[in-house]
Amino acid sequence: MNTPKVSIIIPVYQVENFLERAVESALAQTLEEKEIILVDDGSTDGSPAICDRYAQEYPDLIRVIHQENAGLGMARNAGIDASRGEYLLFMDSDDTIEPDMCGEMYRRAADAGDEIVMCDVRIIYVGEDRTSTVSTYPRREIDLADYIANGSNITYSVNKLFARSVWEGVRYEKMLFEDIALIPALVTRHPRIGYVPKPFYNYYRRPDTLSTSPVGATADIVRAFRMFLSGGDPRYREEIVYCIAKQLLWNMTQSRPLFQADFITFLQEHRQDFLLNHYIAADARVKKLLDFLKKEVIPDRIICAHIGRPIPEEYREEVCSDFPYAELIDADETYFPAESLPESVREALSAGRTAYAEEYIALRILSERGGIVLMPEMRANLGLKKLRLNTAFFGFEGEETLTAGCFGAVAGHYAIRALLDSYEGTCIHNRALLPLKDRLRDFLILNFHLKPNGRKQLLKHEIQIYLPGVLAYDMKDGESCCKRADLPAPEGFEVVGESALKMWSDRILENWALYKQALGKLPAAERRQAAVPPPTTGISPAELERALDRRTQEVMDAYEHSTSWRLTKPIRALGRIIHRGGKKQ
Repeated sequence: MNTPKVSIIIPVYQVENFLERAVESALAQTLEEKEIILVDDGSTDGSPAICDRYAQEYPDLIRVIHQENAGLGMARNAGIDASRGEYLLFMDSDDTIEPDMCGEMYRRAADAGDEIVMCDVRIIYVGEDRTSTVSTYPRREIDLADYIANGSNITYSVNKLFARSVWEGVRYEKMLFEDIALIPALVTRHPRIGYVPKPFYNYYRRPDTLSTSPVGATADIVRAFRMFLSGGDPRYREEIVYCIAKQLLWNMTQSRPLFQADFITFLQEHRQDFLLNHYIAADARVKKLLDFLKKEVIPDRIICAHIGRPIPEEYREEVCSDFPYAELIDADETYFPAESLPESVREALSAGRTAYAEEYIALRILSERGGIVLMPEMRANLGLKKLRLNTAFFGFEGEETLTAGCFGAVAGHYAIRALLDSYEGTCIHNRALLPLKDRLRDFLILNFHLKPNGRKQLLKHEIQIYLPGVLAYDMKDGESCCKRADLPAPEGFEVVGESALKMWSDRILENWALYKQALGKLPAAERRQAAVPPPTTGISPAELERALDRRTQEVMDAYEHSTSWRLTKPIRALGRIIHRGGKKQ
């Protein structure tokens, strides 16, 4: 069997609606000496059957690998291991390639002895009826240092033809953003690079893909930057740092701001590289990235104190899913020597008041190491990441009470140290074994002028206090970062304290009243413009008035049903159940 000139490797996962289009574009390549390897990565839709049908129709051209789901990088690795071509070309199974891609890029590689050949990329924005072409480099001949610093498409696997030798001893990692972790570093280590300035690769950009939708594993992008920095050729470190700086700035401010604290941590780890980089110093826009070096962020650390009870499995699963790189401090009664505990804490333990001791242990770890305290009865979501941008934060649980279930601070914060000191001695708080939520409220009122009104506050420009719907309950308004899970609720119901529910309902009614008041102040013409789309030509005044009435009613119904009565009905009902049962929260 003759050795193919190019092996086209196509990972396949849940793409039954796009796979045929991709495979047909690979089959249409004008280069005859090719092979196509379809790697089915555990698809459960119709993709495996489509792969098998193509392999039966083109037995000399197409091979299929079926494997358990392991991710894009692992599927590409399987294709590399199975390939026989002189050169390797990757494509995604929902994209297409132009017919001359393999032929022209192979000829360039063979004629010039290139190890890598690149092309331009045509981006097709699905659902937006527009396309754009991203040029890889402004000149035909590649200056590698300049390309790393100023070129485009460096992180893509799919717009490059790779000599087989490039992959000796090299494979993708099992992670998101496996391209960023590997491909740019490979480019720096293989300077014989060719370029065909044609948009051969058609990249279909869709919203809500795995790489664009925020999940816990999105933090892999920071790991990818670290691998690019450590795996690239040291001779091009200046260019590598600048290349990463541009991507960092875009991710931090536009693409993935939810993960800003993770990016800041990475930036600070390599402070010297970024501060001394000549490219950054000369680029006014990218230089703004250096402002983030001044920002102190809460460490990526979850503190869970539990005495005489295990950490719930659901808690561990949530932390593992949403905060995969966070350090989980699993602190039980043995975490600190008994003799190092204040007298009141030892007293509480003897009396079985374990909650008091848990709160002290959590507070002490927070003071020493920094992080986010998340008690076993709480369940956090990915939104908790954004709170790491504070230096210290707490949240209300009711109109006057604060939650002790979730709070955070940087290591050594003076307010946390002072609060910790309050456990020493024989003051009234310690004699009464006062719970942390009450101790915290009194402390913040006395020292930071906290207003116990359940509203968001910034104390002395540094301690952030959040609403009950952020750190205690889920009000279904998209603001919740954490909520209580210790009170059982029927399927589809939420547990909400009555005072918090009343506050929420009052705020909604206030906003609704303000909306109606503001709408009433507008001139009639502007009210119509705000309530209905511009009328089409030929519509009569009567029809317009009816459309206005219909649209006004729709707005009212949508508002009231989504955020006031229909949404809160089960919550109000449960609030009444809790109240009648004497379990008022």
